[in-house]
Amino acid sequence: MTKDSTQRVAIVTSLSGGLGHYAAHLAGPLSKLIPIKFITYPQLDLSGVVVKQVTDSLVRHYIKWPRFDLDDSDPTSIITVSDYLDSRDINLVNIHVGTTVKQKINYFTTFCTYLKQDGNKKLIFTLHDVMPFEESKKLTKLLKAFYGLADYFTVGNEDEKRRLMKYFEIHEDKIAIIPHGIYNLFNRNLYTPQIAKNFVGLPANKQIILFFGFLREYKGLEYLIKAAKIMTKKNNDFVIYVVSGLKFTPKPLLEESLQLINKLGLQDNFMLNFNYLDSLELEIIFKASDIVALPYARVSQSGVERMAFGFSKPVMITDVFSDKTWINKKAGLVAISEDPQSIADKLLQLISNPQEAKEYGIYGNKYCLEHFNWDKIAEKYFEVFEKLSSNE
Repeated sequence: MTKDSTQRVAIVTSLSGGLGHYAAHLAGPLSKLIPIKFITYPQLDLSGVVVKQVTDSLVRHYIKWPRFDLDDSDPTSIITVSDYLDSRDINLVNIHVGTTVKQKINYFTTFCTYLKQDGNKKLIFTLHDVMPFEESKKLTKLLKAFYGLADYFTVGNEDEKRRLMKYFEIHEDKIAIIPHGIYNLFNRNLYTPQIAKNFVGLPANKQIILFFGFLREYKGLEYLIKAAKIMTKKNNDFVIYVVSGLKFTPKPLLEESLQLINKLGLQDNFMLNFNYLDSLELEIIFKASDIVALPYARVSQSGVERMAFGFSKPVMITDVFSDKTWINKKAGLVAISEDPQSIADKLLQLISNPQEAKEYGIYGNKYCLEHFNWDKIAEKYFEVFEKLSSNE
């Protein structure tokens, strides 16, 4: 039974990649509080064909009957969405703003402008990244105009709130902090660490350090590679397992990373997997790993970090993470960003003390389940929706 059956919310979001995983975790808890409908884009299947269906197994399991009405190549799709909202008396629209929205900012600016003019729609922007990571002053100017269309914002932490206020002049009364939840739906307990390592071909007698996610400049793989060279001089019993979808990886960045590994003679310390992985395969990857490394140069919030804690894995993060205070020496270790020596020191400490590292992972899981569980996050979203609906 929902708390408010008279009010409904449309959630406009990508249902692939990180946003898809976020939506899948949020869907069940939020639907207990308020009726929701997901509106998304057609997706590419593995053969490259555009299909009106969810291609990710986890997302498909938890999100039923989304609408695939968004189409930036067809301006009339905006009218289609608006007509649907009107037919269902949906006046609250929660738009999850990530990379896709920013890449299609002209379409979404028109979309939001139309919704504001065509009826009494309230727009809530959930900003997964306030700033564009690919630094662009021009894009920031466009975002300022786009953000001006929102009635309310949610962001993941205090750092993001400060950025939104500083660079976009949004008053704090229009911002709610809703932290990123723990990603605990991936762990179906189908594999033991030993079976997982055998399955992917990783050595059982070495510490496995996982670098996971789409490869981007700001994620700091370069510094991790340089750190690995430093580590080999003190402890060579490790393999860094890099897992990243090839079709989402910039070719120059991939080539630079491979060249650096070869130049430093680290071929035996790296195992690279650039194959497409369905979300239901991620359990194997994380179960096969002992430590998750996030050597980021910049970050707003991290689904990979929350995924690591979903599997009770310790993390090595950098000091750009807003979570560094509660993580440091409790759920993992914090290195100085863009500093290979610092990254190496922290990783060496973790691989040299496997029992301590294991305890870090257990603590991270318990802390996230207490503070970042999806029932609490859904309650925070409901409070925002209720606040806006009462202001109509």
